[in-house]
Amino acid sequence: MDTVAGRQVGETIASGSQQIADLAARLDTVMTTFEWFGSDAEAYRAHWSSHQRAQLDATSQALAAVATLIRGEADAQDTASGEAASTGGPVVGAPATQQGGGLFGWLDRHVGTFLRGMARTGEKYADYLGKIGDVLTGEKAWSVSALAASAIGTVGSGVGAVVGGVKGAEQGWFDDAAGLSGAPVAVPTDPSQASQFRPVLTRPTDLPSLMQGVTDAYQVGSAPGSTGDVRITRIDNGTGTPAYVVSIPGTESWSPSAGHNAHDLTSNIEVVAGNPSAATDTVQRAMDRAGIPPGSPVMLVGHSQGGIVAAQLASDHAFVEKYGVTNVMTYGSPIDHVDIDPSVKVMQVAHGNDVVPKLDLGGVRAGWPPVPHHAPGVTLSSPGGMFAFGDNHSYVNYSHSVREALGADTAQGRALRDYQAGLTPFLVAPGGTATAIDVPVSRDPRR
Repeated sequence: MDTVAGRQVGETIASGSQQIADLAARLDTVMTTFEWFGSDAEAYRAHWSSHQRAQLDATSQALAAVATLIRGEADAQDTASGEAASTGGPVVGAPATQQGGGLFGWLDRHVGTFLRGMARTGEKYADYLGKIGDVLTGEKAWSVSALAASAIGTVGSGVGAVVGGVKGAEQGWFDDAAGLSGAPVAVPTDPSQASQFRPVLTRPTDLPSLMQGVTDAYQVGSAPGSTGDVRITRIDNGTGTPAYVVSIPGTESWSPSAGHNAHDLTSNIEVVAGNPSAATDTVQRAMDRAGIPPGSPVMLVGHSQGGIVAAQLASDHAFVEKYGVTNVMTYGSPIDHVDIDPSVKVMQVAHGNDVVPKLDLGGVRAGWPPVPHHAPGVTLSSPGGMFAFGDNHSYVNYSHSVREALGADTAQGRALRDYQAGLTPFLVAPGGTATAIDVPVSRDPRR
């Protein structure tokens, strides 16, 4: 180190640290003394105090620590150089603890990673406070499940920031990004051309065969190196207007780190919280890749997270109009908290002992009265006991349950048959044809 220059840099950094501290103090006075009253004022001041002011203070303290370390390093090097000159030994450079990237490299890996993580946590906290503010002001009655998901994402992101700071590497916990889609691949219609990760197209003729499209999307997405898949089936019954079925799989990764597969725990949190997510992005981009003509009827079918994504997309009136969405079918999905466009016909299927569809807490809204919202659907007998989570949530078992219910003289069977009767455009009629594409999807690897 040029120790003279090092001390000058240390003084400059220390001065910057003090300027930030002074600025934070001045802003604090402004935020707390000017006349602004009401819930919005209280919410923002709380956010300023707990997040924005705290970030400024943390940055000031981190810079002060850097200044102290640099000045200490300069002093240590001068001392070591003096000792070396008097003994004839070599001049000592940076201590061993600071080698391998140097002091600034270490600080960026640990302190910088932590601060960047906390900045992302601050964004999530602001979203949570915004939702609370909407409830308090009557702007929007967010569901309890959406508020809970937003809070979980905030806490999880904060924990990830701490872990990242300790490890010195970005963890990406609940750090969502944009969704991407790749070039479509034609789905084989001849079984001899199919393979393990390229399943043959099942012609949709009833509800279970529509659900098979989601099963196949899971299969394609499980191929080594795959980051997920959305299958889009085109049905042409000779009417002059083809129909399209968009098959959306559920969660395929449970790691808190947001990875390349957008159908993961991070997207779960975001879609339940009612936020845009990589998962919803991927479906819309896949539909664009399919080139769905305006005016063509579209049906969204999804299991678990895929059903939440379908419901959230169908809650956007502009999306519904643009793509001609007429029907949504979900199974094993908590969607009672979603206000689906009233023009869309909905069927949600749940096993009685499947805990996942209950995560929407019945669509209960925050505030008073806590008016619940229920999407239409049926509850079927469970294939397993109360604690058989895997069996009760299995997309394969859901298909079996729906097939059995369709053949039964029960209220649930009649409801499913009535819904199926309204799906004429999406079911292949005699003389009709069906083709499909698999669209590879992923999350933008911005990290």
